[in-house]
Amino acid sequence: MAREKRFCARCKAEIPEERVEAMPETRVCIKCAQAMGGSEFEVEAVPVRGGKKESIKRLISEYEIRKRRKPITPLEE
Repeated sequence: MAREKRFCARCKAEIPEERVEAMPETRVCIKCAQAMGGSEFEVEAVPVRGGKKESIKRLISEYEIRKRRKPITPLEE
């Protein structure tokens, strides 16, 4: 099955098929991701308060993962 080509939002180069398969939400090529600090996303683990709603105890029972895309600035041509 042929896939539609996807191009980098930063340098306009074609994103390799292997990268798109591994990271379907990606918008940048490997070279640009490395230039942006190793990833195009900022990942944060935020503690989720557990226990009863009225309780004054600060129980942390799990974490929520938040993923934000870093700003992508196109390269000058």
